[in-house]
Amino acid sequence: MNRYLILEDGTTLEGTPYGADVEAYGEIVFTTSMTGYIESLTDPSYRGQMIVFASPTIANYPISNSRMESERVQASAIITRDAHSRLFSGKPGEDFDIFLKDNGIPGIDGIDTRMLVRKIREFGTMKAWIADSPSFPEDWPDPMGRNLVDEVSCKDPYSISGNESRKLLFVDVGAKKSLIEKVNGIGTLKIVPYDFDFTSIDEDYDAVFVSNGPGDPAHESLRGVVEFIRESATKKPVFGVCLGHQLISLAFGARTTKMRFGHRGSNHAVTDGTRIWITSHNHGYTVDEESLKDTGLEARQWDVNDRGVEMVEHSNLPVFSVQYHREASPGPQDSEWFFEKMSETMDGYNAKKQ
Repeated sequence: MNRYLILEDGTTLEGTPYGADVEAYGEIVFTTSMTGYIESLTDPSYRGQMIVFASPTIANYPISNSRMESERVQASAIITRDAHSRLFSGKPGEDFDIFLKDNGIPGIDGIDTRMLVRKIREFGTMKAWIADSPSFPEDWPDPMGRNLVDEVSCKDPYSISGNESRKLLFVDVGAKKSLIEKVNGIGTLKIVPYDFDFTSIDEDYDAVFVSNGPGDPAHESLRGVVEFIRESATKKPVFGVCLGHQLISLAFGARTTKMRFGHRGSNHAVTDGTRIWITSHNHGYTVDEESLKDTGLEARQWDVNDRGVEMVEHSNLPVFSVQYHREASPGPQDSEWFFEKMSETMDGYNAKKQ
């Protein structure tokens, strides 16, 4: 039996099925990461999206559950050129096929992913179906119109102990496991969902951290988080990564816009004009640099290729954030300075309180 990838522009591609025997729908995007396929598939920032792996060979090393960034696969489907689950290459491929089946996620193999990546780059991100029939579907809703954060944020608050001298309120808008672990290395965390009643907070925290996550930062479901950031920023340090970076920018009056095809992969070059860091990215929206004027936020880093805003910092307040996934996983560890800067900022804030 064959499986079909159908794009909203009418393109239909035929491939070999693997993974779950179900149809899937989502926004089709590509990642340039050559390793870390498990980390990518389980990254909550991919919620509502089908992943095209630009690197042709996928699942050619064993699955390790310890590398999962959440409890399940978050991508709605996977599109590959050469998945080892189809090459009968032994346990790694067999495990991958079972892994996708267990998660209810379909894959389609044998696709000319090089051509598909070029198409996405030329025409932009598109909506797509994976189906067992080449018939053109009638229903094409906007996957980004869903409340995707609600699907991946924690449901109830919880705490993780750490350095008691630093206490952070961690707002989970779709956090990766490795990001939580990295921030926990700085201090004690109280992790709350995106729709938490922030007026009920009765503990004194030294800083607020806003995580990565999926979807449109301007979605109406995130207005409460934006308002909380706006109120908190005048009282204590506020930090953010990826979606958190965008929400912080919105809180100060900046705008975000949807990118043509986004940044996804572990080899994106970022510069501050003097140095260059290789970073891990997964986002389809960006902060409009022009809109930062008169917000108090200033762009500190940019993407080398398209000059997208990669870091903002407030000129007077202890507020800063980065667009890239500082914790990597997968990806390089070039920018350890981010967590060091967080620690130094919190220590300075605590010293002033005493």
